[in-house]
Amino acid sequence: MAPQIAFIDGVGGKRYMRGRLIRYFQGKGQAVHCFDYTPSRQSVDEIRARLRDFLRQVAARGEFHAVGYSFGGVLLRLALADLRAEGIQPLKVALLASPLTAMRLSMRLRHWRLYRGMSGECGQFAAQQALMAQVPLPEVPTACIYGTWPWLGVFGCFFGNGIGNDGMVAVDEAVAPQHRHLPAFPVAASHAFIPANAQALEVLHGWLQGPAA
Repeated sequence: MAPQIAFIDGVGGKRYMRGRLIRYFQGKGQAVHCFDYTPSRQSVDEIRARLRDFLRQVAARGEFHAVGYSFGGVLLRLALADLRAEGIQPLKVALLASPLTAMRLSMRLRHWRLYRGMSGECGQFAAQQALMAQVPLPEVPTACIYGTWPWLGVFGCFFGNGIGNDGMVAVDEAVAPQHRHLPAFPVAASHAFIPANAQALEVLHGWLQGPAA
């Protein structure tokens, strides 16, 4: 039986945005389990605890891979660190357009009322390098898949076109210099739609099914 997929969505993730991802992997004979949360009403610690329970439930069904999209990748790394002592770990991890360092956009918007209301503690966490630097990488094979198409996002409104980005996350945030050892795969996709991007899905499947780097 093919390993399951545990998909941890981003702060602003919508179910319809991941429909193609679910259908893609179901077509490969893999069950997909999705984790949702409400950042505007739940603290990082609350979400982290719920995610631990979610991963325990997935692991009880059998072997699995884990995909963390955007801030969902940060939450995934936190939860997997918590679960190491229990021996609950995926076969592989894919960080999909997920920041490894504090996000410039979050730092720029962190005091905006709308941003604070929508993203809650998660948005503030992503803006603080001291917190982001403490989030460990998984101890299983892990790859970064990141977008390079910036036109459907707000990044350029604040930082211009001189920094590679997917519209929200900069390339040097998704592939941080201190983590250059991780396999990294650029795709021509914008942040909001990378879970549904055909190229991203092919790269994601290739990473999860291929040998460990």
